[in-house]
Formats: sequence, structure tokens, C-alpha cells
Amino acid sequence: MQVKVCNLRSNDFGSDFKKSVVDTGFAVVTHHGIDHGLIKEMQQSWKLFFLAHTEYKNYYSDPDDANVGYKGMKTEKAVGAKKADLKEFYHYRPGWTVPMELGVDTQRMFYQLEDLGIQILSTLDYAECCKQSDNTILRTIYYPAMNYAQEPGAVRAAAHEDINFITLLVAASAPGLQVLDLKGKWHDVPHEENSIVVNIGDSLQLASRGLYRSTTHRVVNASDSLSDRISMPMFIHPAGNTLLADGITAQQYLDERLSQIYQQVKNG
Repeated sequence: MQVKVCNLRSNDFGSDFKKSVVDTGFAVVTHHGIDHGLIKEMQQSWKLFFLAHTEYKNYYSDPDDANVGYKGMKTEKAVGAKKADLKEFYHYRPGWTVPMELGVDTQRMFYQLEDLGIQILSTLDYAECCKQSDNTILRTIYYPAMNYAQEPGAVRAAAHEDINFITLLVAASAPGLQVLDLKGKWHDVPHEENSIVVNIGDSLQLASRGLYRSTTHRVVNASDSLSDRISMPMFIHPAGNTLLADGITAQQYLDERLSQIYQQVKNG
């Protein structure tokens, strides 16, 4: 299984990207135009937020909405997983509350990634239904350094598939992302400096009738207890009224999947 590294500025980008996501569900995009300095600044600034006191972070949580704001450790559990993920995260899109010192850069990152996502989706002929979708969301994730022996059976992000059309994952601060092939073998996704990993989600697999593959992936624990990791995936969703299949809209599908995820946590 080979996840291709695709140069967005190359004349072959469209064919290279499509082949990679048809074969593997993933592609690594370089020369994407996102400001490298902005990426580094975002990683550092959000890391400081996650290292702050829990009381401060909880100020930005919303107990009535599982998909908004700050979510603490062990608040997300992949469907079928035995243990909740060893991560905390923050959901953002313009108009939602964000710490003041992070607002400008986070908004810039959101719009740059949204534009890039639409550009990439145009190569698959699925751009129009995702323009300015209310469901598109930027998630900043922090995987803390920790002694994993104290959390037997738990991992940073258990095996799962994404719900949306495509996910754009800004190059994480450390490797760890793996993808599962059809024979049940895990492969490391290339950790290219200043790259963006793109993967297909279940909604696009459904809408394309399986042409574009939504591939199972995970984030494995670090090899030591001193290394943390921060990543910033952008989940590009279609508009809620987009018809994915007969009788199933994108909003109905999203609501059902989110309910499954957060019900898992409530049930332990």
C-alpha cells in the first residue's frame, strides 16, 4: 500500500491525487500554499492552551453541544473501541468562541484550509456542495506526553474512519498516523515537513458509491513517555441538505454518526 506524495503545483496533481485516494483513501499534499510560519505559530499557541489549568480550558467547553469548543481527555471514543482516546481537543469554526489570543491565527488557518479543501475537491468534482458549509470544522488535538503503562489498552486515537467528505491534516508536530490496508496490515503515513495529509471520509465514500475509499486509520502511542503531539485536522463537510444516497442527507448522516461516538463515552 503506497500513499502518494502529490505536489499541488504539478500538472500531474489531479491524476496523482485521484489515484492515491482511489487506491488508499489517503494522499500527502505538498506545495499547498498554507503559510508554514502560521502552522508553527498555531501549534505552539494551541499547545500552551492545552497545557493550561483544566478550570481555564473548561470555560470554553459546552456541555450541551458535544461538537463545540473544548473537550477534555477521554471524551471521545471510536465506535467499537474498548477505551476512550488519550487526547483532548478543541472544535472551531468562525463565529464560535475561541480564546482571544488564538482567534486571529485560528480564523486565518480555517479559511486557508477551507479554500485548499475546495480546490482539492474540485479535482474529484465534489467542490460545489462543500462551499461555506456550516458543518465544516477545524479541530486542534493535543496528545500529551504520558506513561502509557498507566492506561493499558488505550491509544492516542483508536482505529476509525472520518465522517466527512475529506479531512485535511496539517503536518503534525510528530509522526504517529497509520492507515490500514485491505489485508489488515498497518502502514505509516509519510510525515513530510510542511505537508498536508488528505483522506477520504465516509460521506464521500457513500456519495461516490465507493469510488473514493474511506480508509481506517489511527494514531499510535509515542515510543516514550516524554513526547507529545499536536495536530490540526480540518473536516470538510458538505452542506447539510446534500443528498449522499437515497433518503440520506449529509446532516442526517452526520447527526447519526456523532450520536454513536458520544454515546460510546457515556456507556463507558
